[in-house]
Amino acid sequence: MRYEHYYIYMKKWRYLEIGKYKIKIDLEDFERLSKYTWRIRKRKDSLKLSVITSIRTDEGVRNVSLPHLLMKPKAGKMVYPRRYFEGFDFRKENLIVCSLKERQQMLPKKRKGTTSIYRGVSYVKKKKSWRAGISVNGKSINLGDFKSEAQAAMAYNKASKKFFGEHSYQNTIIKGKNRRV
Repeated sequence: MRYEHYYIYMKKWRYLEIGKYKIKIDLEDFERLSKYTWRIRKRKDSLKLSVITSIRTDEGVRNVSLPHLLMKPKAGKMVYPRRYFEGFDFRKENLIVCSLKERQQMLPKKRKGTTSIYRGVSYVKKKKSWRAGISVNGKSINLGDFKSEAQAAMAYNKASKKFFGEHSYQNTIIKGKNRRV
């Protein structure tokens, strides 16, 4: 009985250690991935780090990223994390295979120089209201004007799920915060 209780709480993931970094992966993948020599590389196009290994093929040696090796995406698709700022979490539940366009719909709002802290929301001075909008297939859709920034953000969230599915970006609504610009 004691052992059964312990088994329930046993982690279904493990850390793959690469130098000073700990990479979280599913327990079922640990043995297979431990056979490779992994390294951390700073990407040229951003400040983000990537986890890669070298694999010999008939065409020669090529670098392969850890998420790519895990998920084996089809041509035209890439592997991205669902939660962007939680470190090296490469458990399959945290990875999603999608195109670059699909990924853009999942990214949070760029926060500089905007009237709202939420994606898809802006302040309309003339009306003294918050406007929600979304872009679908290159077309802008006005979702309406709202009394609060949070209401507009919720309207964006609803439309985002409708047009882009369950993996679309969702604003995290700050309760009780009704800003005025």
